[in-house]
Formats: sequence, C-alpha cells, structure tokens
Amino acid sequence: MVTSESPGLLIPKAGVDLGRPDTYADGVPYEVFARLRREAPVSWVDEPPHDGFDGGPGFWAATRHADIVEVSRHPEVYSSHVGATFLRDQRPRDLAALQQMMLNLDPPDHSKLRKIVSRVFTPKMVNGMFSSIARDAHDIVAGLEPGSEIDLVAKVSAEMPLMVLADLLGVPRSDRHLLYSWTNRMVGLDDPAYGGRAAFLSAFQEMFAYAEEQAEMRRRDPGDDVWSLIVNAEVDGERLSLDELQRFFQLLMIAGNETTRNLLTGAVLTLDRHPDQWAELRANPDLLEGAIEEILRFHPPVMQFRRTAVADAELGGQRIAAGDKVVVFYVSGNRDESVFSDPDRFDIHRNPVNHLAFGSGTHFCLGNSLARLEARVLLTELFARFPRMRVAGPSLRFRSNFINGYRELPVELGPAAARTAPEE
Repeated sequence: MVTSESPGLLIPKAGVDLGRPDTYADGVPYEVFARLRREAPVSWVDEPPHDGFDGGPGFWAATRHADIVEVSRHPEVYSSHVGATFLRDQRPRDLAALQQMMLNLDPPDHSKLRKIVSRVFTPKMVNGMFSSIARDAHDIVAGLEPGSEIDLVAKVSAEMPLMVLADLLGVPRSDRHLLYSWTNRMVGLDDPAYGGRAAFLSAFQEMFAYAEEQAEMRRRDPGDDVWSLIVNAEVDGERLSLDELQRFFQLLMIAGNETTRNLLTGAVLTLDRHPDQWAELRANPDLLEGAIEEILRFHPPVMQFRRTAVADAELGGQRIAAGDKVVVFYVSGNRDESVFSDPDRFDIHRNPVNHLAFGSGTHFCLGNSLARLEARVLLTELFARFPRMRVAGPSLRFRSNFINGYRELPVELGPAAARTAPEE
C-alpha cells in the first residue's frame, strides 16, 4: 500500500495497493494514477502479504510518461535481467529459468537473440502476411451466427492471434487451443478461474515438452516458419540450448497471443462505451487505423513491467538505490496530461504517436506491426459483417496486476450485412 511512511514519498496514503490483483478488479484505477502523476510521479509502494503471497520488499512506481521512457531506454541502469520483469520477486530457481527469456535479458545478450527473429517482423514481412490474415478473419467472422449472442473473447479475440501464431510457429492449427490453455494458465496465476499455482506449473511442463518435440522436428526437417528459424539459428557460433528454446517458445506464445487478444476485446468494449464515435467509425471505416492507435493508448493490453536498478540513480526527483525494484506503469503513462491533451477522453481522431502500449526502448514489442495488422483486418471484417453488434452484458475481467484484459465479453451480433470474399 502507498503510505506516507515509505522512503521518499511525497504524498499521504493513496488507499490502494498497486501490486494487488484485486486493485484492478473493476478496471484500472486511473484516478489514483492521475493523483500520483500530479503529486509523486515516482512513489514508493509497499508489498504486504495477501492471497498466499508472503509480501515483498516494495517497489518504486513510475507513473509519468517521461520517467517510463527514461527507465525503458536505459537498461544499463534499470535491468530486465537481474530480477526479471514480473512485479513480484521470484524464487531463485524460478528466476534462473525466467532469466533465459529474451524478455528478461539486457544488451548485449538481448540484442543477439532479438536479431534472430527481427527480420521476421519487418514491415515488409508483416505486410506479406496480409492475405493469410485476411482469410483467417473472413473464416472467423463467417463462422458466427447472425443474431446470436457470443463470448467475443472465445469466438473472435482469441481465435485471430491463435491462427496466426500457429502458422508462424509451423504447428498444426488444431493445436492452437493447447497454446490458448497454456497461455491462460501461465498469465492467470492470480486468477482462480485458471486453477492457481498447480495449473500454472502444469502449463509449463506441457508447453516445454511440446516445444522440445517441435524443436527436434525442425532440426530434422526445417521449414520456413519462425520456429525453424529460431531452432536452427546460431548465436556466437552455437545453437540455442534446449532451455533457451523452451523460453523462446514461451515468449512467442504469450506475446503473440495476449497482446492482440486484449487489443481486439478492448476495441469492441471501448467503442461500445463511446457509441457516437463507433457510429462515426462505421460511417467512415478509413478512420479505423487511427482509432486502433487511440484504443491502444486508452486501453493498453499490458499494464506494467518491472525493472531492477543496478546502480544508484535519480528518477522523477526520487533517489533510487541499486537493488530497488522500479515498475513502469504504461496504463498511467498513456494518460499523462503533459503528453496527451484531455487524456481521459477517448477520441478516434487523436494521433497518439507517443503511446506506450507496446513499451519503449530496448524491449519495444517486436510484433507490434503484426498485432496492428491483425486488429485492423479482423475489426474491419467484423464491423462490416455485423454493423449493429453491441455488448450484451457485463464483462468479466482477467484477475491480474499485469494483463489489462477480459476472460469473457458477451456480445450480441445483430443481423448480418451482405458480404464479399476476402481479397487475395
């Protein structure tokens, strides 16, 4: 909990624990973040015990856009590797395993691994996926029954990235629901709906066994998929170890699924809550590309990432000691009044070029172009086919201090409009 007794804090008790998943049960507490940006943009947050969590040493919450960018662009000061990127401290054994993921590396090790897959996600390569993504979007929407009520997450938002991810990894599309289950159980550690720690651990075991099997197949018979590229790549003259490959598979699976799934769900929910702008978007579909950027700013799929200071520093007027945790809250930086005018207003005409939905600096999301393309193609298809769709009931948020997403979103599709086959 944020308290006046915490070291260096400039404001009185804020009344919430920013590390507790239940703090976000009803949505992001934007009013709390606004107060922190005004009065103590870098503030100390205690980590009291809760829900089987033994508590932690506390962390610095960076809530202002400029400070988030500062942390993100200086890995030599704010490390992703030393304590990994999860807010809670990990057990030594778990930390050692997590530190092998590209997400939890600093340069130069991070740079070496990033080079392996960076060429797959160039704008040219991503644009080359348009036809297959358009067919996927067409098939997903074609399978929806006009006038029915569906769970948007299960039927639409999850399906799009899973189909694309299966193709990227070169795995059978019939296996995509295995990927879905593993992802939910790994990021859903704090959500009882996904089975808690036992389900979390079993997901790793199942996924790693699958990754090993797929790696062996690609080394015997390489294809043109991303996984073949990774398992046969060399770093400093050597191929990646099995442990490194398993962690790479985990990263691709989660990053290629969660961000897009939550972007798609957040888009429908946000537009439903702003019917005047949704009506304008329906009348002028050319506005969709810009609207997606505003949706990313207004409803970023990921709320925060953690770094660990490896040297004494100063951030936002606060002294940061080597060893301190620093957590960058993208959801707050995306509402920073010094960067975005009237930041709590959703505006599809805004041009939020500086939003932080995909991070910043060294770990800026490699797949951002692919996520944007998937969202644009799928939403275009969905809105054209069902122009009168609407949210039909309460959404069910993901219980997390990390993912800004939903487990369920009931949507009434309404009658279908005439449709054409996707462009080749």
